[in-house]
Amino acid sequence: MTLTLEARWFGAPPLPDALREWFSGLGSIRTAEQTDLYLPAEDPAVNLKLRDNQFQIKRRLAGPFRTSLGPNAAGRCEQWVKWSFELEEAASLWDQDPTALWVPVKKTRHQLTIPPEAQSSLTPALPAAPSASIELELTTLKVDSETAWTLCIEAEGPVSSLVDTLTTAAPQLLDDRLPISLSSDQSFGYIRWLLQLPTVSRRPAPEVRISPPQARRS
Repeated sequence: MTLTLEARWFGAPPLPDALREWFSGLGSIRTAEQTDLYLPAEDPAVNLKLRDNQFQIKRRLAGPFRTSLGPNAAGRCEQWVKWSFELEEAASLWDQDPTALWVPVKKTRHQLTIPPEAQSSLTPALPAAPSASIELELTTLKVDSETAWTLCIEAEGPVSSLVDTLTTAAPQLLDDRLPISLSSDQSFGYIRWLLQLPTVSRRPAPEVRISPPQARRS
């Protein structure tokens, strides 16, 4: 089980070159391409997906809380809990989904992790114990013909340190060098973003119809 406090933003394509360059200058960046399968629920507080032969469940525990995270970064913070379960068999959903409810999302992810022992370079004000890691992600997305980019900053660790870690680290990372403005209007989770896409919200699913009973003849 993993506990996080995070703020995420979505932007229209293309990914700004200045944003990519800024992110690359933050530290040692890991880059990977992958496709995740999402099962969007009507409730954006629930996030279900298949990734790397794992079934992942995320549930929002608190938020969204609107707050300032930097001079040009206003966002909505959400607390999440995540469970991951290994799949014993390869998921057939990658090949065939008769319901058309699972949504493949192609991603190019750029990620930066700042572990507790490396956080003193940001500011000595970060909580030392219990400590939480800081994660940043800049990702380009493609769903069918729809494209977008997303930026996320999160604290991961004991719940008692999540708020102090995120609200202290974010202004140090999203400072005046951030090349674009981030608005709280574009700050929300993955499921809300998916549900507003026409190719997702209009996906057909098999329907069951039951005819009304016919009146008995006397």
